[in-house]
Amino acid sequence: MSFRKLKTLLVAAALALPLAAPAAPLKVGGFVVAPLITGHATAPLQGALRDYVEQEVVKRAGIELVWTPPTSIPRAMENLRTGAIDILLLTSGRIDTPGIVPATWHFLRTQPHLAVLKTSPLQSVQSLQQLAGVEIGWAGGTLVPPALADIPIQWQFLTVADWQTANLRKLKMGRIQAVFFENEYSPRYYAASEHMEIHLVKLPMQERQFTMAYSPKADREAVAQFDKAAAAAFANEQFRVFLEQYMKH
Repeated sequence: MSFRKLKTLLVAAALALPLAAPAAPLKVGGFVVAPLITGHATAPLQGALRDYVEQEVVKRAGIELVWTPPTSIPRAMENLRTGAIDILLLTSGRIDTPGIVPATWHFLRTQPHLAVLKTSPLQSVQSLQQLAGVEIGWAGGTLVPPALADIPIQWQFLTVADWQTANLRKLKMGRIQAVFFENEYSPRYYAASEHMEIHLVKLPMQERQFTMAYSPKADREAVAQFDKAAAAAFANEQFRVFLEQYMKH
């Protein structure tokens, strides 16, 4: 058989092979942590994190993403367990929920803060023991950070989707004394949108690392492609620079 005829047969055989199917679209969900994640229950989530993922991750991964509306934290975790979503856009601290797969990288390191009114007597915290008896608002369905778990704080938990706005409004009305935030960006963002004058109190706690998590029911190949691209896109504090610019808009 001539080389030309062999080449023709090989090309014909290659063309007869089925093309590899594109990776399945991944459903992305989460809960409101503005400005990283914003939105309401009747529209797909928005915010700095979505913008960055679409700009820096999608083009690297070649994966189609389907953006779902934000939910409460408990609902988001349940959606991840059941496969209603494939990617949880934001989580922090320990993820000890069976069947949830956390990413091995993080996209943001932050310092926990309390938001208090300008007139609050709580202007600084040298020891977490100072928070004993203080009424502090936070998100329901989350684990209290270990450093705060043994302190008799009067936690006021909210499980609504826009829990951050609701807590700041409670603070404004004097129904709570402070609002706990795992980052300094959210209270700055919300105070500006609510036209509130607040004071941020940095807490003597370890930094929090924000990452993503995957559903064990998601398409493994698609998740692997996304994870590899996201790890590269979020390396070296690139998202922090993007977020600081986003806050100025």
